Amino acid sequence: MSNKAIELFKKSYPNEEPILMKSHGRLEIIGNHTDHNHGLCLVAGASMGISCAFLPNEGDKITLSSEGYPDIKIRINDLKKRKSELGKSIGLVRGVLFKMQELGYKIGGFHGAMDSDIFPGAGVSSSACYESLIVGIVSHLYNEDRVSSLDMAKIGQFSEREYFGKPCGLLDQVGTSFGGIDFLDFSSLDEPTIEPMKWNFPLSIVLINSGGSHAKLTPLYASIPADMFAVANHFGKEYLRLVDEEEFYASESKIKEDKSLSRLARKRAEHFFEENKRVLKARDAVKSNDVEAFLSLIKESQESSCEKLRNTMVPGHYEGSPQKAVDVANAFIGKGACRIMGGGFAGSIIAFVYPEDKEYFMAAMRHYYGDGSVVEVHIPDGGPSLGE
Repeated sequence: MSNKAIELFKKSYPNEEPILMKSHGRLEIIGNHTDHNHGLCLVAGASMGISCAFLPNEGDKITLSSEGYPDIKIRINDLKKRKSELGKSIGLVRGVLFKMQELGYKIGGFHGAMDSDIFPGAGVSSSACYESLIVGIVSHLYNEDRVSSLDMAKIGQFSEREYFGKPCGLLDQVGTSFGGIDFLDFSSLDEPTIEPMKWNFPLSIVLINSGGSHAKLTPLYASIPADMFAVANHFGKEYLRLVDEEEFYASESKIKEDKSLSRLARKRAEHFFEENKRVLKARDAVKSNDVEAFLSLIKESQESSCEKLRNTMVPGHYEGSPQKAVDVANAFIGKGACRIMGGGFAGSIIAFVYPEDKEYFMAAMRHYYGDGSVVEVHIPDGGPSLGE
């Protein structure tokens, strides 16, 4: 990937020797659909990501090329948000530059070429990866690498919300900006508690794209936080983190009498409370290097997503679903564990596999899903880095 970025750079600038930077994707380790109700999560960096070969220039122009896509061209004195750039990479770049300048960081021109090894449907948040890359480049060229990981995450979040048009918390951006594995407490969505940890488990991490499309699934995704908010509102609270868990279970009969709350909404609230407990136990397992406890919690999380969140497949569409991928994986994973990753309904699952089972597991999964849809990843230390 790095070589591809350099080759692409050389096509436009044959006499220049570029700087190289790689930004990583992110992995949702455990904590499925907890962040939007101010819950807990473990997130990590992912070794797949985006590489960029780049150099500064003395002008006010930024030019970025990527094979198969039109060049991105921005003047740094023109950072006004444009409706026409919503949902586009150019919007992310412009938003990053605007926020960096607003926070007092220096910005300047540069030209570069990018390449990515993030396969379609990987679910590692390519947008957050892209945001962190641009912040990392500008931090290196014009700010002596002084932009902190937290500022990098917040800059990316701002750009994605305001210039790209996608509401998001900080989970994805923390994963791409901090790297390693991090415990997140979203008691405040904008100022979460972030506790970096070390990943020392003797486990291989494998991503499997189950296929299917996220198109037209927005109502399904939106129904999950909406159901949780509805249960919170039953108790006069804005979100579930403010609801006392004991009161929730003690009031179960009264909740059932509330005709505005479906059985699914109640089950999704149960998932929220239980998943938060699993995240805390998983954090302790990572700290104490208790592999068996960690894998047991991954299995429990998957079961809860399946039975209570109901986000492991589009209703009535088992074929090509993450749920089928989990079922297939469980037949070959040995003593390991796997679960859905991210929003669900379609997309990827994440598998944690013992080294002695990896070759057999990956061969079996590639037989079902193809070589390009089954990829081993690693958890890198830190955010965007030079020279990879």
